[in-house]
Amino acid sequence: MNRAIKSLTFLLGLKSIKPYFPEEKQVCLFNKRPILYRDFTPKSVQESINELQQRLQAQGFLANISGKFDLETEEAVKEFQKRNNLRVDGVVGPLSWACLFYPKLSHIHRITPPELQDAVKELQNILYEEGFSKKKPDGYFDRETERAVKRFQRIYGLKDDGLVGAATWAVLMGMRQKIDKSFPRLVYFLSPHSLFFWEQFLMISSILLGIYHSPIPGPSPQLNTALATAYALTCIVPFLLECLPLKPSDKPSLPLLQYAPYVLTGIFWKPIINFMGTLFN
Repeated sequence: MNRAIKSLTFLLGLKSIKPYFPEEKQVCLFNKRPILYRDFTPKSVQESINELQQRLQAQGFLANISGKFDLETEEAVKEFQKRNNLRVDGVVGPLSWACLFYPKLSHIHRITPPELQDAVKELQNILYEEGFSKKKPDGYFDRETERAVKRFQRIYGLKDDGLVGAATWAVLMGMRQKIDKSFPRLVYFLSPHSLFFWEQFLMISSILLGIYHSPIPGPSPQLNTALATAYALTCIVPFLLECLPLKPSDKPSLPLLQYAPYVLTGIFWKPIINFMGTLFN
């Protein structure tokens, strides 16, 4: 039976097929390829392993420091990840490093404990330098710091709860892209729900602007009719943009110009409505 299976595998050209393991792919793609920089050397890897083991031992997860990422170290990493609500895979990635080096911060106490003030000051320094907070670093996690943290979290798609945990620390320390500064900065500070309603408001307002300034002859509709028409036309604009030979700019000089097609749709609202009526009839 085994000989027959081997022969069939060879005939079908499946001799070199390797089973797929998501965990293995994850490790190879991100974590087996270290962060590279100009002074990176094999010595840096050894220093990282030593530092990892020292941190794990100091926190009571590892008994012996061997200088090698052995089975005992892997089990200690897994236990550390389990205690900190991380993915338990034994891989020391950005979130695990963030948990090892940075404490969880939040505005719980009126006075920040002395052992956390250095971490708070480092947090505040990043927020201050990048314009999220106008308060200079002082080491105290007050309401202004919490609001700045929430602004930062909203911009980078994190949960805006004001808690500085592993994910927020990892993004703070560089695991992120640059902000597109061509877009109004005020919009970044809005919550996702507020941003959705803001976009809807701009789309409907742009269509209303076109409706009430349309050069096509005929009376303008009443406000309630115009609002219903504008809301309905917001669903049609994406299809119109696909039909028109227009190529939107990747970095428009005026961000509000992206709503120009909605104004154009409002101007020609009568022909569009008549055309849609003939389709359904």
